Amino acid sequence: MEARPSKITEFFDGTKQMMVPLFQRSYEWTTKDWETLWADLLEQYERSEEDTVATHFTGAIVTAPARSVPVGVSKFLVIDGQQRLTTIAVLICAIRAFLDPESKEYRRLTKLLINEDYDELDYFKLLPTQPDRPAFQSLVSAKPQPGTRFTEALEFFKKKIAGTDSDGEKLDLDRLTNAIQNRLTVVAIHLGDTDDPYLIFESLNAKGAPLTQADLIRNYLLLRLHSNAQQKSYEEAWLPMQALLPGEHLTEFMRQFLMMTGEEVAKSAIYSVLKKRLLSVSDASIAAELQRMQQASLLYAEIVGLKKPIDENIATGLGRLRRWEIATANPFILKLLEAKSKGIVSAVDVAKCLATIESFAVRRTVCGVPTNQLKRIFLSIAKEMPNADIPAWLSKTLAAGTSGRRWPKDEEFKESLLRYRAYAQPIDRCKFLLETLEEHHGHKEPATFESATIEHVMPQTLNAEWRTMIGAGADDIHEKWLDLLGNLTLTGYNSELSNDPFPKKKALLSDSHFEMNKWIAARERWTETELRERTDLVFMKAKAIWPRPE
Repeated sequence: MEARPSKITEFFDGTKQMMVPLFQRSYEWTTKDWETLWADLLEQYERSEEDTVATHFTGAIVTAPARSVPVGVSKFLVIDGQQRLTTIAVLICAIRAFLDPESKEYRRLTKLLINEDYDELDYFKLLPTQPDRPAFQSLVSAKPQPGTRFTEALEFFKKKIAGTDSDGEKLDLDRLTNAIQNRLTVVAIHLGDTDDPYLIFESLNAKGAPLTQADLIRNYLLLRLHSNAQQKSYEEAWLPMQALLPGEHLTEFMRQFLMMTGEEVAKSAIYSVLKKRLLSVSDASIAAELQRMQQASLLYAEIVGLKKPIDENIATGLGRLRRWEIATANPFILKLLEAKSKGIVSAVDVAKCLATIESFAVRRTVCGVPTNQLKRIFLSIAKEMPNADIPAWLSKTLAAGTSGRRWPKDEEFKESLLRYRAYAQPIDRCKFLLETLEEHHGHKEPATFESATIEHVMPQTLNAEWRTMIGAGADDIHEKWLDLLGNLTLTGYNSELSNDPFPKKKALLSDSHFEMNKWIAARERWTETELRERTDLVFMKAKAIWPRPE
């Protein structure tokens, strides 16, 4: 690393190009920043010309060699300081606007902005980030585009230049140009080939809004590409991912992508883990790695519901897992979907695996198995996934578990339904269970679930009529059975039913379009006997919906 004091216009001298990486921020300085720079410049302008020592330090500019093909001008990446460099370029354009385009002074200033013997992008000394390029290039070509930040800055400085100094005297353009070229200094830090620009990115950005793990990964991957290939990969791979997975979704995808190997990755370690894994990957292969990541992002978007899978059975399976909130399975599911995209596993087998995961998760929840082992279980599954017979392997592997890894058997599942307070769980989970039980009836014209609510058949508050019907121990029976699946149903009449006596509830439930209510409406009473019978019916359906291999 080389660090030395430098005049800021040295970055515009000679035949070279300062490139702002495509993933950097756009030009964002505003009037406040321009005012500060102008005040500093005017102070230097008004110093005696005999004072050859006084200068103004404007900060540091960090550059690194750009990876590029060995043709054209020498290229350097602007790691830090792009806002200052760009503003100086705009200021030069503003001074130039007061000169005759045929004059020697105009041409001399223009040479600070262009490489006159080169064409296309190599023509420009400074190349901003991609979204800014058209507007900046128009500015350099003396054809500023209205409504851009560059034009705002240009007009700001033109107004200042057309004004006066602190003594009310008209500004001298040659003296002003001399102040820019000789009195504005920076510390120029140039990284060598052995320096790590990625670490520089991390430390420099710690002072402002912190970079996300996804930001660091983007910088790392794109900086390893040749400058000629950066834009292609940025536009074809990174931008689509960024658009598909907004906000925290992108960083979380990176974590799930890395965990497909079965290694647990902390949210704070995503960047360091990816960087470590790619140390042995050649720079020439980085574009392919980025492309694979982009393809995987499409699959992750299906998992989290930002994109619908083409296969309806897979779409249904993923939607059901989202409702149950079993995100710990996502690394395995992502690996499974990637295998499908390569033709290793069929859509039918993927749907079978999703159903297996659902059964495993639902039975464990109903039976009260702690959830703290799920992450470890599914990471292990992701690590060990074979290339053939995956549904059978998955069922066998999960069923072979013991202790915290176990998949509860039918007997435990049945007994747990007598204790599982479904209504005390997240309401959507409870509704999910009831909707699934209803769907299992296989009605050809199923009722809609959108307006349905959960109804306690035995009400949440007992009145005299209910106490009389339940009989001895009514309060204990009420406490035991109230929130269990055996006492819950779906209906659109919830507000009408309220605490009504059972005969009135029967009449309303008999008109229900939900099949599960027909059995309830056929009962004469609703006591502990009926509650046990209903729980047995629920179990018979539940064990068929969420089966476990013997």
